[in-house]
Amino acid sequence: MVNDVQNNAFDAGDGAQQTSAVPYGDFVDWDKRLNREGPFFRSLFESAGVHSVIDVGAGSARHAILFASWGLEVDAVDPSESMLAEARENLSNLAGEVEDGGGSVTLTQAGFGDLARLGLGPADALVCTGNALPHVGEGDNLRTTLADFATVLRPRGVLVLHLLNHARLMKQRTQAIAPKVRETQDGLRVFLRVIDYPKDGASLDFDFVTLSRDPEGEWTLDSRRSSHTALPHDLLVSALQDAGFEDIELLGDHSGRVLDPSTDESVIVVARKA
Repeated sequence: MVNDVQNNAFDAGDGAQQTSAVPYGDFVDWDKRLNREGPFFRSLFESAGVHSVIDVGAGSARHAILFASWGLEVDAVDPSESMLAEARENLSNLAGEVEDGGGSVTLTQAGFGDLARLGLGPADALVCTGNALPHVGEGDNLRTTLADFATVLRPRGVLVLHLLNHARLMKQRTQAIAPKVRETQDGLRVFLRVIDYPKDGASLDFDFVTLSRDPEGEWTLDSRRSSHTALPHDLLVSALQDAGFEDIELLGDHSGRVLDPSTDESVIVVARKA
């Protein structure tokens, strides 16, 4: 079952996962990604007795559809209309997986801090993946967002965050992340991410650059700059504890391996609402 809820009482922003004007599905190899991440989420959800999930920054809803195919009730939340348009298309194309699994997906247009106000939850789990959380903004926004996450989770509910390892990036002053090359139905696309480090140390500025070569061999360039709040894992752990989370684990990948702060590209945070 698929539901679509629109809510426009907020600034939709630029979309947590929209990397350029081209479809997000061209940037991510979804079959490979879900095959890698699916067993981690399924094992975690089964061990925690999860039946309902809120997916914040759900983007094109591929995680939400996977969760629903396991029989879970999923609220997929994203601020970007362009991402929700991709989500609706994916839900239409993959409706059979949701129906066969007996789950449901509800799409809601909303931003960080809006979950409780919209009456979502209480949910058994909340996930925020795809490097969405660093779009939270400056000041008290992180505190407000994590408090909102806690409000819509049941006691002992599971929180999963997945984002780039900002501590490593900031320490090493990494200038670029390895490019991704994709063959699409519209031609070859090369995705680049170039990073600048403002002097305030509170943010990282990403230039998302897409080079596209059409079947005739002509190249075009699309670029977008996005400022991400700096969220090194020690800051995240402190903020989560202040928001009422405990049993906080820091993982380096979806195998469940403990985080190596100096080498791992990403951080996976698993926590429980107290």
